[in-house]
Amino acid sequence: MSLQSLHAMPWIGEHAVLDLANTVVRGAGPDRADIDLLADPELRATWREQAADRALAALPVGELTDLRHPVRAALDAAARRAPLPASARTRLNTLAAHAPVTYEIGDDGRLTEREGQNPAAASVARRTLVLAAGEEQARLRLCPAPSCGMYFLARRRDQGWCSVACGNRARSARRHAARAR
Repeated sequence: MSLQSLHAMPWIGEHAVLDLANTVVRGAGPDRADIDLLADPELRATWREQAADRALAALPVGELTDLRHPVRAALDAAARRAPLPASARTRLNTLAAHAPVTYEIGDDGRLTEREGQNPAAASVARRTLVLAAGEEQARLRLCPAPSCGMYFLARRRDQGWCSVACGNRARSARRHAARAR
């Protein structure tokens, strides 16, 4: 992942749960270390500007990092189609219990589900549970490209990477490894 795309954060802004989970870029730092977007003030400010959920983005850093741990654990297990770790499941269930859901009939006469007034952490926990164990779980993936590791919702059944750039980087790394042998 290039420094430019790290600062542009093209993967942020589509889904609040993925926005929070993707605040860690695996293996993109010096010596293949992970980069924590919440730990760097400049990257954190950019993330807050681009995050899909304004209430989530406004949470203090400590609350964001505390919430991120069970969210990433649940998404990691769901992307591998493994059972959710008990600690993550318990924490998310506890938080989600505080996220009331209301229904609303719009001008078009359709019934829609809407989250009521609630803390951002409860809302994200509820949406994480739905993503990790609901219908969209089949689309949840973890990008295997070098220096990425972003969670994404696949748009196609055969989609293997979160972006075209990651697909190109993975194929290039594979070719380089083959030539080295």
